[in-house]
Amino acid sequence: MKRLSMFVASVMMVAAAEPDAADKRVVQTVQRLASFDYAKANVKTKEAIGRYLTATAGSEEYFRLVEKFRVSEQRDVLLGLAGGGSGGAAAGQAVKLLYQLGEGAAVTAAVAGLSGEKAAGLVEVLAGVGSRETAEAAVGFLAKADAAAAVQEAAVKGLGRHGEGQKLLLESAKGGTLPAAVRDAVAAVLATATDEAIRAEAATVIPMAAEVKLAPVSELAKRTGDVTKGQVVYMTYCFTCHQVNGVGVDFGPALSEIGSKLAKEAMYDAILNPSAGISFGFEGWEVTMKDGTVWTGMIASETDAEVSLKVPGGILQKCAKGEITGRKKLAVSLMTPKLGTVIPEADLVDLVEYLGSLKKKP
Repeated sequence: MKRLSMFVASVMMVAAAEPDAADKRVVQTVQRLASFDYAKANVKTKEAIGRYLTATAGSEEYFRLVEKFRVSEQRDVLLGLAGGGSGGAAAGQAVKLLYQLGEGAAVTAAVAGLSGEKAAGLVEVLAGVGSRETAEAAVGFLAKADAAAAVQEAAVKGLGRHGEGQKLLLESAKGGTLPAAVRDAVAAVLATATDEAIRAEAATVIPMAAEVKLAPVSELAKRTGDVTKGQVVYMTYCFTCHQVNGVGVDFGPALSEIGSKLAKEAMYDAILNPSAGISFGFEGWEVTMKDGTVWTGMIASETDAEVSLKVPGGILQKCAKGEITGRKKLAVSLMTPKLGTVIPEADLVDLVEYLGSLKKKP
């Protein structure tokens, strides 16, 4: 889709510039006005806000303002951020906002206009947002007979990151609608679901072909892996929740200096038994809304009016307290449980070797 590609380039170019000072003053002023309604604003005010948003596209402030003012004119910029191929929290935030603005159809249409890795990348972002609506849209790509294998695999990968997606994958397995090509991938995803009830039912409905059997941690810690191969394993299993030197998704703890903090045996234990020691500030919460949606993530901030959760993918989800029917602190880690049942032993050894190489710079 040429239009989408052009927007990706233009968004990145404009966002690198400093916002105009006059436009910034307009934005600061209207934010102080409790009665301000963007839809009823005059043309000049809208133009100033639009220029400011374009100059800050992709930033946390940009997403906050688009959501606050519901600026539907930012649709194409959001599509560019969502489908640019960079993935990460910004892409997920863009997709989430597009659905909030009633532009979900534009996201699925954009997938049809992309090919190869970019199409798969956008589907993975869509699948990973975490709402029931976006998850159902992603499941639609699994049901399409003409969907590329990479797109279907991306849908499974994204859906596997959150509870709503895992429930839908299990429903698809029970209904017999899963394509044969992704059954093994879905089985592996559900075998490592955070919800124990999902894992138990999946073991009966769609059992894994063969569960990986690992040597004891004391034995694994004595082995030497390949750092280069380990980085590839990291990009497969860890990149979507952790950052190394600023690259990756800001959700779980940063791993840039993990090699200076943990010995090999401790790394294996952290990977294979994540709930044994949950880092402070990374405790998981489950928030249930009036419409039945269940959000799982970490509490990023809280006010008298709302709770902001950071959900898998690094996306911020604001939950109005008046819409919350319950919330509970999870006793288990948000990190994928039972990873040792799906990751090959050699890959695990290489991964730990790579993580061990990430040390604090002198």
